[in-house]
Amino acid sequence: MRASNTTASKRPVWMKKRISWDARSGEVRSILDDLELNSVCVSAACPNRPECWKEKQVTFMILGENCTRSCKFCNVHKDPPEKVDILEPGRVAKAVKKLEIRYAVITSVTRDDLPDLGSDQFIRTVRSIKEKVPVVPVELLIPDMGADERLLKEIAVSGADVIGHNIETPRELFKTVRPGAGYGRSLKVLETLRKYCATIPIKSSMIVGLGETKPGISSTMKDLRNAGVDIIYLGQYLSPTREHWPVAKYYTPEEFQLLKDEAVKLGFSVVCSAPMVRSSYRAENAWRMTQNAERRKRIEARGKHSAKREKLYAGQAGQGSGGK
Repeated sequence: MRASNTTASKRPVWMKKRISWDARSGEVRSILDDLELNSVCVSAACPNRPECWKEKQVTFMILGENCTRSCKFCNVHKDPPEKVDILEPGRVAKAVKKLEIRYAVITSVTRDDLPDLGSDQFIRTVRSIKEKVPVVPVELLIPDMGADERLLKEIAVSGADVIGHNIETPRELFKTVRPGAGYGRSLKVLETLRKYCATIPIKSSMIVGLGETKPGISSTMKDLRNAGVDIIYLGQYLSPTREHWPVAKYYTPEEFQLLKDEAVKLGFSVVCSAPMVRSSYRAENAWRMTQNAERRKRIEARGKHSAKREKLYAGQAGQGSGGK
């Protein structure tokens, strides 16, 4: 399973998805417009938007629409960044409540122009949601924040229920397709989050089909697991326009299953691997799976403790019988 160095041919049948909108999707669009909020579902031209919006699953994008990085595969605007809107966190919380969202996902453009790199806006957004709708879990999908430990620690203790940072691609392609970012820097981000998030799931994603090799994918998955990542997402890259990085290979559903099997063996708690998977796709399900996994671990731990205790009591009883 190795990606070609040439541009792939037209999309295969398994990548063709029927788009169907309904009234619930229109309601999401209307509320986002009314509250002047951005969604990465729109900005990144996500192919799953109709499906997710029908279920009122929205990934909010804070800190404007314009990114200070120039990743070759990304559809987000590269124009000069906007002024930070300090009222935005409150409007996001209002949208979460108005749409009756069960699980809130917050991401942002990269803001290298800001002194705090945008970290405070993430923190205030989490707090606003928790104040308005305390029962709603919040997932953050953050930029690398320059791998600044102080900023990452503040985000780690913000009250978020899941925190993610996407590695996106193996080291072999990083400098080419992600200029301005760094493979080692992204791993440091994840390691730092793990350090300060003892009980919070850490998440990362990769898109494949950019021209990477199978050993490159395997090596990246190992690096992510060693960095403490619990949840890994793997999906097919789709070039947003002809001006973006071309698709080098379309992976088959069977190849995605092989990648999933490999990731499971590496010890990830949750693996989501399929052609149409994107980093916040069915995010609530992944979070719930981590909760179930942790619950099983606690039950198993209690079972082992009980077995040891019973064995100890049996041994003490045997010693007592022998002494009579």
